[in-house]
Amino acid sequence: MMLSGVPFPLAQTFINMQRESLKRGSDELLGIGHPQMAANGSSPPMVHLLENQMNEAKKVKLTDGNEVGIPSKVIHIRSIPTEVSETEVISLGLPFGKVTNVLLMKKKNQAFIELEGESHAQAMVRYYNEVSPMIRGRPCFVQYSTHKELKTTQVNPAAQAALQAADGASAPHNTEIPKTVLRVIVENMLYPVTVDVMHKIFSKYGTVQKIITFTKNNTFQALIQMADPIAAYSAKFSLDGQNVYTACCTLKIDFSRLDALNVKYNNDKSRDFTNPNLPGGETITGGLPGAGIQPDPQHMALNLGK
Repeated sequence: MMLSGVPFPLAQTFINMQRESLKRGSDELLGIGHPQMAANGSSPPMVHLLENQMNEAKKVKLTDGNEVGIPSKVIHIRSIPTEVSETEVISLGLPFGKVTNVLLMKKKNQAFIELEGESHAQAMVRYYNEVSPMIRGRPCFVQYSTHKELKTTQVNPAAQAALQAADGASAPHNTEIPKTVLRVIVENMLYPVTVDVMHKIFSKYGTVQKIITFTKNNTFQALIQMADPIAAYSAKFSLDGQNVYTACCTLKIDFSRLDALNVKYNNDKSRDFTNPNLPGGETITGGLPGAGIQPDPQHMALNLGK
């Protein structure tokens, strides 16, 4: 099945897939988080942010119709969690093109994003009318906005920082379906990062199918195959540059050139979650960065359990 007028084809296999929670972690995935920083590195006062949010909410007239509406490059997203971040909302649009603006109205559980072109917005609406988008385990609803452009007179530092981080991470134009295999490099690895830890972290952004870990040039790396490109894009955008533990184990994520992973053994080095009957094979844990060192419990503030 092909969808006409989209930046890249969406195969039939994506239809009816449910995305898992797109939860943007703190600065440390397993550590104590820090307040969200603005683009200039400063933390805006909470009162100022609340005032901006209230002012912005007054500038947008909402429509609660159930139809997707007349095509527009501005997308209206309803029923979002109150605690949602700009990053999580932007992640919904990244696989379809560059997101040029975002507006959150948390008190109304609604958001708006603007894509760079109407064709990209059409691809997004078509896809999410077949596959309900999920944010933090909550289904959301996507439709065209009645606005042709998303304009705000107030500058939101959090939104600007999220847009800047997303710049360049959107889907390329006129290409085939993006790959689903991510290459992860773990820098400053003071503690071991296991297959199970990787699975828990990346599972928050979609279904993890396969993981292969290895060490190259004394640097721990992993290849992670997600179930679909939407999940792969969301995981890359949300996790790239984050720390697994406080001030260490930094994730550097890119797309791999591989189309799929071939896992031969299910053990502490590799795992095929689609085939639990694979043999265990040999396991070698000695000599890995951080091997034998266990992180202090205070570094594990975020519960990654399902």
